[in-house]
Amino acid sequence: MIRRLPLFTLPLVLAACDAGRPVSPEGPSTGAVTLKGKRFDVQLVTLERERKRTLPSLPAAADGKGTLLCWPRERFMKLEPREARASFDVAFLDLSGKVVELGFLEAGDPRGIMPSVEAAYVLLVAPKSLAAAKGDVADLSPEIKAAKPQELPLVRIGDVEARVELALTEAERQHGLMHRPRMSADDGMLFAYTYDGRRSFWMGNTLIPLDIAFIKTDGTIVNVNETPTYPNPENPPTPYPTSDSKGEARYVLEMNLGWFKRKGLTDAAGQLKPGLKAVLPPEALKGSD
Repeated sequence: MIRRLPLFTLPLVLAACDAGRPVSPEGPSTGAVTLKGKRFDVQLVTLERERKRTLPSLPAAADGKGTLLCWPRERFMKLEPREARASFDVAFLDLSGKVVELGFLEAGDPRGIMPSVEAAYVLLVAPKSLAAAKGDVADLSPEIKAAKPQELPLVRIGDVEARVELALTEAERQHGLMHRPRMSADDGMLFAYTYDGRRSFWMGNTLIPLDIAFIKTDGTIVNVNETPTYPNPENPPTPYPTSDSKGEARYVLEMNLGWFKRKGLTDAAGQLKPGLKAVLPPEALKGSD
């Protein structure tokens, strides 16, 4: 996980809920997953803002009931249960419905849970109700197959694209990528503030070495830092080194280490190619107060 300086107080924007469950205005809201002969009637969560914030609103699942978080592609997704009200058995499924990993999500665990392989669905059901094994294939109902889950917001730099999770609030920015052991190749996280300012990030509890780009309101990239992790991320050195902007920035983009070089956006010395600007998603441009 990553703490960041400075931090500003912003209220959390909550997803719309109905009886404690998120409501999606797009596509079907319910479906069924049958696994090892057992049917689970599931609430579908397909929008990014809901996928991020559904866990705190979920009550304990009744037997035969559950929640299915859906993405349009297989990726490394992170479940953050710090404020979760209940614990769940978890099955990570690929696009075909095959179980690629099983786990247990404990309410309040600050580390959360992430699969070791990429997945497209996360099935959350009551503890001890999932009698499945890795490699089992779930039967997904027609409603699930017909659903069109929302992609992550898009950042474009020149002709290069990245899909990003957004950190818009104080809590989201402070938590960042903490305790996350891996990230898909072209996925990242975009931190949005409400004004340009000097930004300084530290790598406490951050397990992934990162490229950190600092971006002005108009999309101008101020600088890109290749930022390794601390030798022991859970016990940072004192004083701890930080990754800093070289000027004022409103947005901060974190990608896997070396991403900017691999995409041809920086040269061998890490210098940005001239004329590059970032085109940022509308959700980030709106900011959050």
